[in-house]
Amino acid sequence: DNLMQTNMANMALLLLLSLAACASLTASKPQYSSPNIIMMLADDIGWSDMGYLSSDLSDATPVIDTLASAGVKINCIYGQTACTPGRSAFLSGRYPIRHGLQKGAINQAQAKGIPANNTLISNEMKNAGYATFMVGKWHVGCASHSWLPTSRGFDEFYGFVCTGEIDYLYKTNDDYLDLYDGSTPETDEDALSIYSRTGSLYQAHAEDYIRNHAEKGTSQPFFMYYALQDPHTPLQSPSYFLESEPCVYVEDETRQTYCGMLRCIDTAVEAIMVALSDSGYYDNTLIFFAGDNGGAPKNGGYNYPLRGSKGTLFEGGVRQASWAWGSMLSDVAGTTYYEPLHLVDMFPTFMSLATAGHWKPTFFYNLDGVDQWLSISKGYPSNRNVTLLNALDESGGVRVGNYVLLYAVKDDGWYVPEDAQAKGVKAPKRDRNKLLQECSQVSRNNATGELQGDSCYFLFDVVNDPTEQTNLYYNESYANVVSSMTSVLMQFASEAVDYNVDSDKEEGAYTQAANSGYWGPWLD
Repeated sequence: DNLMQTNMANMALLLLLSLAACASLTASKPQYSSPNIIMMLADDIGWSDMGYLSSDLSDATPVIDTLASAGVKINCIYGQTACTPGRSAFLSGRYPIRHGLQKGAINQAQAKGIPANNTLISNEMKNAGYATFMVGKWHVGCASHSWLPTSRGFDEFYGFVCTGEIDYLYKTNDDYLDLYDGSTPETDEDALSIYSRTGSLYQAHAEDYIRNHAEKGTSQPFFMYYALQDPHTPLQSPSYFLESEPCVYVEDETRQTYCGMLRCIDTAVEAIMVALSDSGYYDNTLIFFAGDNGGAPKNGGYNYPLRGSKGTLFEGGVRQASWAWGSMLSDVAGTTYYEPLHLVDMFPTFMSLATAGHWKPTFFYNLDGVDQWLSISKGYPSNRNVTLLNALDESGGVRVGNYVLLYAVKDDGWYVPEDAQAKGVKAPKRDRNKLLQECSQVSRNNATGELQGDSCYFLFDVVNDPTEQTNLYYNESYANVVSSMTSVLMQFASEAVDYNVDSDKEEGAYTQAANSGYWGPWLD
């Protein structure tokens, strides 16, 4: 009976959200010059993990599905291959190669991050008159207090700053805590209790921030960066999600836990919507949702039908499932935007929205991001023709127009969730002869027995072949395309900051953690 009542309540709430979302986006929109802006960045979420794109978890994210359908589904926004590069791209509006962050996630003992002399979106939002708040995962540098969120333009912060992951219940990584309130380690017993899940703490702080901001009676808009920890490892889900629909029916244990973590994300989005509605901000807030990199199948995240996984430059490794919702999107409500965007674009795009197109940067270097507000809100063509996927040593990837060039990369294939396989979904078959042609190094995987390639070369038309099944690299008709795109990639590579700089793990980080019990700044 209780479960039936809960399901009925959830259905009623979804109906309310659906009706309100449709009404908000189709009514004559008020002209707001400075709306509230909420950026929600999910950690390691796969392309096909949200319900509306999933082959096996179509009922896992009902609130997200409702908002995405009422707003704009963004089919092609590029992130990076891992956590730090993706977050760096969004916060700085610059490719990770500009900061030496292109190799992957940084370690908590590295004196490495977005340089303090770079202006972040939070700084510019403050300059534009916004209140700024961040909750969740930082992971772009913590060696110095000057690198922490509250020193980088955020008025308030709650979350973890140094590590790439912490235990959801113990709040630790390698036995040391990493949970901060502002720039101060969290010491509240209830917060540090193993009965308080980190995701719930972040959600509560986000809700409180919205309501407290409203209670001030201020006309000042706010910018919130909600960096979700879910569904990153360690895989931990509340048992009540695992014991209820739809997760209870998922056979694969890893995927089942991951399903529960998706339910946590959906619950967080729902909580934000309720807080906005209760606070009178429902009609004057933009919510933008994306991931930082592709899903990792071994950890329960899937990108099928896209090729590749986290850590690769195939579409499944860098292309994010995304959506945007808000009354300012009424002209394109219920549509899907297919043209290419990148996380670096969100800095100038949000600033354009915040200032009604009158943003004047306070810094004097160029961003890699471009203003895409009219592209998103009006459905105009993307302002982006060239997109760097990454440049690392002698390898990398770049998109120009419809084409993606992958140069000297590791091969990767397609991954289908077990429950989807049971329903008859099959991945494309790998062609052994093509693999031998495409890759200069081919070996056999000891665990699976399958052939695997390295130093491989690909050219795909990702508009007509988004699942990257037809390699055009060796087709003579595309020789000029390959040549010109290789030149573009090599130019980016020549501009890259050496990622080896400041990459050594410093003993001071471990000494500080041992003395305080918390990972944190050690240089000052």
